[in-house]
Amino acid sequence: MNIKIPYTPRKHQSYLHQQINRYRWSVLVCHRRFGKTVCMINHLIRSALTSKLKNPRFAYIAPTFKQAKSIAWDYMKQFTAKIPATKFNETELRVDLPNGSRITLLGAENSDGLRGIYLDGCVIDEYANIDGKLFSEIIRPALSDRKGYCVFIGTPAGMNNNFYDLYQHANGAEDWFNYKAKASDTKIVDPEELEKAKEVMGEKKYLQEFECDWIANIEGAIYGEDMNKLDDKNQLARVPYDPTLPVSTAWDLGVADHSSIIFFQQKGTSIQVIDYHEERGHGLPHYIQMLTKNPTSTRIITHHMILMCKSSVMAKQEER
Repeated sequence: MNIKIPYTPRKHQSYLHQQINRYRWSVLVCHRRFGKTVCMINHLIRSALTSKLKNPRFAYIAPTFKQAKSIAWDYMKQFTAKIPATKFNETELRVDLPNGSRITLLGAENSDGLRGIYLDGCVIDEYANIDGKLFSEIIRPALSDRKGYCVFIGTPAGMNNNFYDLYQHANGAEDWFNYKAKASDTKIVDPEELEKAKEVMGEKKYLQEFECDWIANIEGAIYGEDMNKLDDKNQLARVPYDPTLPVSTAWDLGVADHSSIIFFQQKGTSIQVIDYHEERGHGLPHYIQMLTKNPTSTRIITHHMILMCKSSVMAKQEER
């Protein structure tokens, strides 16, 4: 059967289709109006129509069922409408295709209701707003039987969430693809419209939503521009703790405000930051105790550093 879907991908969308086919796991950070939902809905449709497996199952997952319906259901019906013998279930947001494959739109708010399913491919939208346990405990096992794929899509929502963590993990990890599309690079939205959007949204929100800036909307961020330059050059990546090297720490002490500790190792000429801890309301003895109670974690530091900390405490006590 010769089936033609009424979809012509843009240059950047076409590139994503090619790359996603090469990797099992993909993390796509795309600016607003990139067309990522249209792109991924069509990727699921093509996967479902070309699958050689028995009763293929695919899913698009949004933070809520209501969002899945408002964001993607019309697109799903539009691009499958001309496929003969296609059946639509409006209640379950489900499309049954003539080769026995099925695509279902789901919400992540009731994750326990998704347990027990199997999947051959999945797209998770706005992953920053979804509990990371959904993938690790439910979707990942559902993809195991037939080694299905998963694509995570969204725009930045700060750095303290599972979407940013996954984006960093995908940088250089085996069988992972990560991609960032800024409006200034893709040229999909014309410059005049972007300027008008910036006037209404404000600089920080605009940078987050259209320039995929992880840091712009973080209150008090100082080195945001430098961090973004490093990210654009792919110079930010996860580095493992090396047990053969000593761990050094850099401290910014506080009691009423936050105390911050950066843990790093020097390997050759490079400095590798391996951990970070932030807390408030405690003095230095609390942090010494915390470090000594974690001898097997990446927070372990050399005995020499612990002695230095203890000496500092003793000196403070003597002053009193």
